[in-house]
Amino acid sequence: MKKITLLFIFVFSILKADYLITNGEIALFYDGKNNILKDLHVKQSKNDILSNLQILLIKDYKIYRARNYYTETKFIDGTNIFYLKSNINGEILETYVIPSNNDRDTLYIYTNLEKIRWKNPYKLVYKFSPLILEGNIENKDEYYKYDMINISKDKDSQILVATENDFENFKVKVLENTLLKGLNERLYLVKNISQEKKNDFLKIVFNKKSPTLKKYSFLEIFSMEKTFWKNFNKKYYFLKENVVDQIKKLYLLSIGNYAQSILNMNMSRVKYMEQLKVIYLNGILNKEELIPEFNFYRDDSVQNIYTYYFYIQLCELKNKKINQDQIIIGNLSNLKVEMKKYYTSILNKEGNWLENSVIFYDLLSKLEELQLNKIYIDDIELLKKELSLSIGHSILNSSGIIKNYEYIEYLKILPENVRNKNIEYLLRNTKNRFGLLQEKGIINKIANLRLALLLYENNNIVESDKIFYNIDYFINSDKNYTGTELEETYLYLRNIQYRGLI
Repeated sequence: MKKITLLFIFVFSILKADYLITNGEIALFYDGKNNILKDLHVKQSKNDILSNLQILLIKDYKIYRARNYYTETKFIDGTNIFYLKSNINGEILETYVIPSNNDRDTLYIYTNLEKIRWKNPYKLVYKFSPLILEGNIENKDEYYKYDMINISKDKDSQILVATENDFENFKVKVLENTLLKGLNERLYLVKNISQEKKNDFLKIVFNKKSPTLKKYSFLEIFSMEKTFWKNFNKKYYFLKENVVDQIKKLYLLSIGNYAQSILNMNMSRVKYMEQLKVIYLNGILNKEELIPEFNFYRDDSVQNIYTYYFYIQLCELKNKKINQDQIIIGNLSNLKVEMKKYYTSILNKEGNWLENSVIFYDLLSKLEELQLNKIYIDDIELLKKELSLSIGHSILNSSGIIKNYEYIEYLKILPENVRNKNIEYLLRNTKNRFGLLQEKGIINKIANLRLALLLYENNNIVESDKIFYNIDYFINSDKNYTGTELEETYLYLRNIQYRGLI
């Protein structure tokens, strides 16, 4: 099994504020508020490697910081290639940041200088702010090395070391063979640019050992990356573009077991649940991958039960026999204790007890299906009945109908006659020109996706397909639609999984 390491990223929440640029092994962010590339992390390390990376130009002893002149930032056409454009007093500087999908320990930075029209020579500077605060930087044959940061070199480049204030005043130390970087000092890769030079291509390999710097040009790298994503898209040609984009994000976080690495011990309960869903979605999309190693002994019994639940779900995706699984067998006594604690928290209506009830009910049903229930719970039917009564009292009005659409997912726990009554009620509410549930004239995507799942699970396949394909069409044709959140992606992929599309 693969080992869980520490990492603190989660694409669905981060993308609201910053752009995540990653290939699954290297991750950094573009901070749109401060116009800076920051917080570079690599899979090989438990800590961030760079606090930030900036691009500067120096002409006639004046320093121009690209971050002060950015006019456009974006991802290139469905790839993980990030583009930045700066307008420095009419001079256009373009930068492409490429975390390689072919060599995953390599980050490429291509700087297009064709639209810089300065006649006199100037300097292009890459400023690195390492979080390895002190150490020796070495001048190797083909690269500069600082710990695990290996930076390509050419005949026009040199490394300078200085504090930010000293660099502003051009008081710097120059690397010859080796040079000690002090606590508050930065690394500056400086390149002399003449009129003949129209671009610069920087390769950064993150490896403690001697790196392999491939002899590819920017155009070759760019072509390889575009081909990679073209082939990726072919696998999901039947899905709408914005869902494929979500799948790409999941893929990038999960490749090389990267998604699993975000399950750190200090994560909040809500974030932990979200990460488990990401791992499960990765399992749906990548059935050939091994099941990650989970920690079943957290301090929070709710988190532990969710962990058991999603672990069993993943085992089923991989066609692994749960009742013969050594991890489950080895955790029998722990699971029994955790289930009792978890059920007590539901009875006391602690936290998000309604959603926790669904997971508990599903876990009970799964143990019953696998004929493992008697090991854990003596009277499983009594527990189910208690859950059903408690939830029904909370989500149904005096007529036995759910109070609002957010309660659709809990109907699965209620008695069949109550569930069927509510299904009829919900289907009546879809009798409009869209064929979907609406609230105050607004189509609720999550409610409709949950309804499609509920109908499918209750063998209303025809009605389920109608709802699902209606909401799919609506999402795909909505010009104002910008993307999905985690829960929406989760429900959408569950729906297409049921239909055998993935």
